[in-house]
Amino acid sequence: MAIDRWIEDIKDIFPECKYQHITFTMPNVLWQVFKDNRDRLGDLFKCACKPLLKTAKEKGIKVGIFSALHTYGRQLNWNTHIHLSVSMGGLTKDGKWKDLRFSKKKIMPMWRYAVIKLIREIIDNGYDKISKDLTRIQYERPWVVHFDKPIEHFEHTITYIGRYIKKPPIAMSKIKEYDGNTIKFRFLNHRNNKHQDLEMTMDEFIERFIQHIPEKGFRMIRYYGFLSNAVRGKLLPKIYELLGHKPKVKVDISYQQMSLLSFNVDPLKCILCGAQLLPSFRVIGKSTKQLMQFHTELASRKRIPA
Repeated sequence: MAIDRWIEDIKDIFPECKYQHITFTMPNVLWQVFKDNRDRLGDLFKCACKPLLKTAKEKGIKVGIFSALHTYGRQLNWNTHIHLSVSMGGLTKDGKWKDLRFSKKKIMPMWRYAVIKLIREIIDNGYDKISKDLTRIQYERPWVVHFDKPIEHFEHTITYIGRYIKKPPIAMSKIKEYDGNTIKFRFLNHRNNKHQDLEMTMDEFIERFIQHIPEKGFRMIRYYGFLSNAVRGKLLPKIYELLGHKPKVKVDISYQQMSLLSFNVDPLKCILCGAQLLPSFRVIGKSTKQLMQFHTELASRKRIPA
């Protein structure tokens, strides 16, 4: 439900244009560096986003970027990587919208250089679990930077981003067995593209899970370009106008007001004696959109699936 609410909120912010989803990964021998130096995890956002911002700037365009850090792999192991979505176009200096495509061939080396430079800084500060010779070897090999196919429909893009990036390290549906001592869950092995079961003790499962809890105050999701908080208020209205995007104006409304306006029914009025009911507790769950759909179906006497 939290994901659904987040998606509804973000739809009113993101301009309605095409977005390119990109996953930035690094060789597995480098993952441990960032597990041991969690205070440098935030620098990975810049390593991924700066190549895109720089490439766009060279063409006189300011793009928008939404980025998120993942520290987990499919087996709940430590696997440091960045997911982001970048607008396939942006604002020019003369106030126009211009389309733009990024090249994996150009972006991958820039990401690789930035990460290796960062790791060498960490080594210079006293980290001794890997050598600069290893960073040289890793710098000379190609890295995996995955460009998804651009999604044509804006709403599909936002839903995809939200469900993919806001998901927890493991979904409840993946857990198959638990007997009080051991737990078994299913994961997709990307090497053979087949589902496999992994069994471990509960202590090991908890240990794997909690390593992905971020430090207090650490922002796992960050915005850059015209989506950054510093310029969003100034630039987004211009972009909305250029793209013909009319964001919804948010209006604070209570559940009682919504019910009265939509169905002429006061939910706080007793159906037996007409007395005013007093709320005793509240449950935070469905979004306003979902509540409206639910009550509209009920008012229309349509069957509501369980």
